Amino acid sequence: MKHRWTIALLMMLVFSFGGWAQDVSFPYPEIPTSLTGDKERLAYMLEHFWNSYDFSDASQTNQKVGEQGFVDYINLMAYADSMTCVQSAKLFADKLASSGQAFLRFEELAHNYLENSLSPLRNDTVFMHLLRAFPSSPQRLFLIQQLSLNQPGTRAADVSFVDASGNSQHLYDIQCPYTLLVFFDPECEHCQEQMPQIRNASELHKNTSRLKVVYIDTNLNPDVLKRYHLPVLPSLYLLDEQKRIVVKDGTLQQIISRINAVLP
Repeated sequence: MKHRWTIALLMMLVFSFGGWAQDVSFPYPEIPTSLTGDKERLAYMLEHFWNSYDFSDASQTNQKVGEQGFVDYINLMAYADSMTCVQSAKLFADKLASSGQAFLRFEELAHNYLENSLSPLRNDTVFMHLLRAFPSSPQRLFLIQQLSLNQPGTRAADVSFVDASGNSQHLYDIQCPYTLLVFFDPECEHCQEQMPQIRNASELHKNTSRLKVVYIDTNLNPDVLKRYHLPVLPSLYLLDEQKRIVVKDGTLQQIISRINAVLP
């Protein structure tokens, strides 16, 4: 949609994150009036986003400013092309490199906002751009590899699993227009809270012949953790007939909305 990122930025400026607008303000760069195209304006904003922020200031107020800025920054990154994101992430990482404490703080923010499946800003692609720009380490390389698994639009990794009835199955053997994978751990409290809602929502769908719901207990099927990145359980994946990922690690509301959109 035209000017989507511009509208998003204006919303950020009006409704500052966390209600801090009254006492803190992130120093956003001013875009030259000579730049008129959406793409070049967004590229300029991301290239100069952190120019006026003081990474060396460890005060609580400045940390709030930085968190507000980071939330806006990753939101804008979601609208940019890959090359712009790569260049911007490198500039951001270079600025962080000068301050060890700031680096640790912003890396933690990246995990909280971009990796957490409960975050409305969850975005594996933006997270990978940042991780690749950060100094290389075995932990970051492993996480990048995990995040790259099963991207939306790609075919889901084929896995063998034992279902709730104790039968062995292969994901690719399931023949159905849509498949909902529900990864869960019956011992985790969050799963115990969410699973009744997931089961009820699945059973209420009228056209069950076009939707196959598959429950995969990760305790009984530890190998799935090698093929799927599941930072929080339960984790829901909606697949189409070719086993391409329609929704990756979505909320129940996102899954229901998408199912209602594609199934009569």
